[in-house]
Amino acid sequence: MASVARLRLRQLLDNQQCVTCASVFDPLSSRMADDIGFQVGILGGSVASLMSLGVPDIYLLTLSELAEQARRVCLASDLPVIVDGDNGYGNALNVMRTVSELEHAGAAVITIEDTVIPRPYKQPELNLSTVEEGCSKLQAALQARNDADMAIFARTHAQQPHRDLLQRVDAYSRTGVDGICIFGQISKALLVQLNRVTDLPLMLIDYAETTVSAEEMMQLGVRIHFRGHRTYEDSVKAIYQSLLQLYNSDFPSREMANSRNGKQLIGRFAQQQRFNAICNDYLNPSHG
Repeated sequence: MASVARLRLRQLLDNQQCVTCASVFDPLSSRMADDIGFQVGILGGSVASLMSLGVPDIYLLTLSELAEQARRVCLASDLPVIVDGDNGYGNALNVMRTVSELEHAGAAVITIEDTVIPRPYKQPELNLSTVEEGCSKLQAALQARNDADMAIFARTHAQQPHRDLLQRVDAYSRTGVDGICIFGQISKALLVQLNRVTDLPLMLIDYAETTVSAEEMMQLGVRIHFRGHRTYEDSVKAIYQSLLQLYNSDFPSREMANSRNGKQLIGRFAQQQRFNAICNDYLNPSHG
């Protein structure tokens, strides 16, 4: 199945089209997305953390836990699955191990990002590595790959100022990776600038509404567009509503359930407030 999925992904990257990416998180969602007609799916690190541990995206998920969930998702269908490899779980050597494990799990694409995680002591939540380290980790990822049909995408969280984003995209493109993944809202003007520094296929991760049309994205090199994990959020909401209805069938309770959205339920059952407090206590204490 992995070889079929990887060939499908390569064809997608070669074609002049921009496709919507499905959020897949277990074998059933993988099969459903493939059956509906999606051409690519993504297993996000945040969703894998919720599925495996029931905790928010604070980087407690281990590589082995991610690889095991990826194996279940990837082997369930021929859908090409992008697996979020975060920052490779450490330095360049850890990146090589990450690529080996996720390739074995069946990933069609592995994204490696330029963030510094887990969050360092008394540092902001989002820290970026140096451009030099980002390139080194990408080169290590390419060396660790055994199947040339599996794609490695460089993912950057650089956003402002745009010159920093363009510098990173330019440098990462020179490492030999197969594509560039941009996180955050993007404009047509910025896409034009990106096209001046890279000719690689682009993947956009944009949770907000965008003013750039699918046709414009296609013309400007975007091959994959991912708009968030609403599928997972809606599934959490449906589970809660179903359990509540089973437990207590009175109408007001069902109305209360309908007023809750998926993000609120995930925050509640992943104990987001508790983990926020832990982060404040140990990563950014106000005393001392």
